[in-house]
Amino acid sequence: MPKSPRTQEEVEVVKEQILDTALQLIIEDGFNNLSMRKIAARLDITATTIYNYYTGKNELNLMIYIRGFEILYGMMREKRDDCDDPARRVEGMIRAYVDFALAFPDYYDIMFNMHTPKYSDYIGTDMEPLAFREKQIALKCFEIILVEIREMTGTVATEVEEFFHYTTLRFWSDLHGIISLYNSRVLYEVDEGSDRILARRVDDLVLSLLQLKEANESGNLDPTYHPIHPAGGSE
Repeated sequence: MPKSPRTQEEVEVVKEQILDTALQLIIEDGFNNLSMRKIAARLDITATTIYNYYTGKNELNLMIYIRGFEILYGMMREKRDDCDDPARRVEGMIRAYVDFALAFPDYYDIMFNMHTPKYSDYIGTDMEPLAFREKQIALKCFEIILVEIREMTGTVATEVEEFFHYTTLRFWSDLHGIISLYNSRVLYEVDEGSDRILARRVDDLVLSLLQLKEANESGNLDPTYHPIHPAGGSE
C-alpha cells in the first residue's frame, strides 16, 4: 500500500528538522558550503525529499533569519508589554536582546556576525519577496526600541529623528560588541570573570540610556545635536 501523506504536524516537524540542520551546517562550514546533499546526509534522507519542503539553500537562509528575528522580536515585545513605564520597557528590551543572544548563540551568530546573503543580495531574484519579508521582521526589532527611546525622552519631533536613530544604533553597536566578545569566549580569555563583565557592561549601557530620560527631564537633553556632525565639524 502507498504511504499515507504526512499530516500538517508531521510536515512542520520535518521542516523544522531541515531548518535546524541547515543552521548547524552554516555555523560549521559557512553558507557558501551549504548544500541540499549535505543536509540530506546529516538527516539520512534524500536531497529530493528536502526539495519537497524548500526550494534551495537561499530559502533556508532566509527562513533561518525569519525564525531568529521572530524569536527576538517576541522576546523584546514581551518585555515591552510587561510594564507601562517607557524607561523600564527600554531596559527590559535590552535585557531581552541579551537573553536571546545567550540562549540562541547560533542564531545570533548568523543574524549579526556571519557573512550570509541579505535582502540586497536577493533584489531582482525569485527570493526577493521572501527576503523583503525577512528584512521587515528584522527592522521591527530595531524600531520597537527606537519608539520606546523616543517615548522615554518625551521628544517625538520629526526634526530630531536623526538623534534617536543614531542613539539607538550607537547603543546597539556597543551591546553587540560585548555580546560577541562573550559568545566567542574571547572575553573569557582576557578575564575569567566574563559573566561578571558582561553583566556589568549591560548595566552600564542600560544606565546610559536611562540617563537620556534624566537629561530630558532636567532640560539638558539637546536632541537637535547630531553626533554625526559634532560642533565645530564640517556639515
